[in-house]
Amino acid sequence: MLQLTKEQFDRIVAQGREGKPLEICGLLAGKSEGENIVVTEIYPAQSDDKSELTYTVNARDYMRAEKAAREAGTQLVGIYHTHPATQPYPSPTDVKQAHWGDSDDLTFPGFSYLIVSLRDVQNPEARSYKIEGRRIPEDIREEPVTIV
Repeated sequence: MLQLTKEQFDRIVAQGREGKPLEICGLLAGKSEGENIVVTEIYPAQSDDKSELTYTVNARDYMRAEKAAREAGTQLVGIYHTHPATQPYPSPTDVKQAHWGDSDDLTFPGFSYLIVSLRDVQNPEARSYKIEGRRIPEDIREEPVTIV
């Protein structure tokens, strides 16, 4: 289960609304407690893609978030991004980007991939996944999202 505060979720939604129609992205920091991941901070990032259909977390923003999380005694546990006009499910591009190039090696093994759909901007929909391979839907495992 991925657990976020309402304030964290609201910040992600606000970033998404501001960036719409482009996909926005960022990083999730926190602590893993078995199968549960408690998010303690979100780190908005620039997307190098500037696209309505894809995102790429800016490398400098990633390094800043990783350093800030380490200094706070936490670690990066996931990536979030929006789908401005579609359902909150990993696209083939999302799955491809979760891997190193054309290899089967995951870029961030164990990370949660939180997707927030803004197709209905007044009712954002959040879902999170573990991407474990390239096959859709076989290698996509949904995890519950709790907003407290």
